[in-house]
Amino acid sequence: MEPSHFDIVIVGAGSAGCVLAARLSEDETCRVLLLEAGGAAKAPLIAAPGAAKFFWDTELDWAFRSEPQRHLNGRRILLNRGKCIGGSGTINWSAYVRGNRGDYDHWAQLGCTGWGYDDVLPFFRKSECNAIHDDEWHGREGPLHVGEYNGRHPLHEMYFEALEDLGVPRNLDLNGARQEGCGYHQGTLLNGVRFTTANGFLEPALDRPNLTVESFAHVTGLVVDKGRVTGVDYAVGRTAKRTMADAEVILAAGAIGSPHILLLSGIGPADEIAAHGIAPVHDLTGVGRHLRDHLARPSIEIMVKDPEAMGLGKAMPDPDTAKEMFEKHRTGPLSTMQIEAGAFARLRESDEYSSAQLFCAATSAERFRDMPPGLSIWGYVCRPRSEGTVKLATGSPFDRPAIDPNYFDDPDDLDRSVEIVEFCREVANHKVFDEVRAGLRGAFGTREEIVAEARDVASTCWHYTSTCRMGTDDEAVVGPDLRVKGLDGLRVCDASIMPTIVSGNTNAATIMIAEKGADLIRAGASSQTTSASSEGRIPRRL
Repeated sequence: MEPSHFDIVIVGAGSAGCVLAARLSEDETCRVLLLEAGGAAKAPLIAAPGAAKFFWDTELDWAFRSEPQRHLNGRRILLNRGKCIGGSGTINWSAYVRGNRGDYDHWAQLGCTGWGYDDVLPFFRKSECNAIHDDEWHGREGPLHVGEYNGRHPLHEMYFEALEDLGVPRNLDLNGARQEGCGYHQGTLLNGVRFTTANGFLEPALDRPNLTVESFAHVTGLVVDKGRVTGVDYAVGRTAKRTMADAEVILAAGAIGSPHILLLSGIGPADEIAAHGIAPVHDLTGVGRHLRDHLARPSIEIMVKDPEAMGLGKAMPDPDTAKEMFEKHRTGPLSTMQIEAGAFARLRESDEYSSAQLFCAATSAERFRDMPPGLSIWGYVCRPRSEGTVKLATGSPFDRPAIDPNYFDDPDDLDRSVEIVEFCREVANHKVFDEVRAGLRGAFGTREEIVAEARDVASTCWHYTSTCRMGTDDEAVVGPDLRVKGLDGLRVCDASIMPTIVSGNTNAATIMIAEKGADLIRAGASSQTTSASSEGRIPRRL
């Protein structure tokens, strides 16, 4: 079978890939192919934020497993990743959290020119259609709808009052002038319904004749010819296919998928690749290294005296009733992911920026079977130091990679996690809850008890980053232009390029990376275009 030909081939139709496909196909002279291993996310209730967990470990989820975690009592952690059009944005918590100025200015300090906060803010604004804020920090004209969660509760306001008394100021916009403070989270939502980059970016672009989307395309490797990536091999069912990229291939398969594809293609640590029977093509030691993730739990549960009076005693409805409540009224247990309220706090005087992201959830009987009615409080370390790896488990592209997040490898992560639990306990014991508090669950008396519980229950926040990290040092995989070092015709543009993890949920930052990446690709095309009439078009070969 003769290979197909496109100008740009994008691997992965997740949060980044949908943005890239839409933005790059705006140039009608650029032929774009978007490859996705899954299909369209058409499952019932996929739009319900509170139904996301129903799709974990299903055909819509890669459902990776970690290697046994030596600091978590040898547990294997389920590492969810979306396997569908829209990617992880289809099965995540819909949280829209940008991180703070310090995150991005640190990237610039590490040598990533053009990635400081003032550089990336325009790209956050470009993508955003914010229903709440209209100011210098937000956009109102972008394709991505951002709103607030349903489900506010009086316990949230008590939580904020306790935090303010403990030194965490009220903040009406956690994505605005400053991140630090307590307030209501924003989400990728439109009128209470999940809204992904597939909805906002890709769907409006599907009628363009220069954009092709191929689903159920499992990428098996990259085509490399004399130091240049020229195409992509993939399988659709039992059929092997190849497509050639006359300009560039862009990996947007995420912090697990992108390094795995590179390794399968012979790009990465040569000795590790050769050990699996794959001929090394380009020795790049940083591929699959420096994996970072946020690790959450344990939590403190505030049990209330009178759940009925607090509106928390209503019994959990049967699935059909819950479905009807959401579809007709946008209410009930499926209407929210229970992360409406939270905070960013500096728990040490030496912290310049937020060191902990905190959450609270009003735990009604309607929503939770295994938790007492009341308020659940938990959090995680914003900038964990522990680093893990994504490696080949076998040389087969159809086998899962070996993923070791290496949680709690750095002792500071464990120390800070203990501080977060202790702070949450202080919040839960605050006098503002005295009239409603019946007791606490998971209060943990000593540091040793907190550590033991953390090793038993702490788990991923699904914020995998940095496995193809951007930088100028020898371990960096891509430069500030997102080109893979030492190879032509290949870029990586997803969460894997983050030099360090941002302070908060990573989906918003991933969308920003794709917006900026699309501009970088078009700028590169413009710089190589000599004809004034074709300025801004992407040439067949960069």
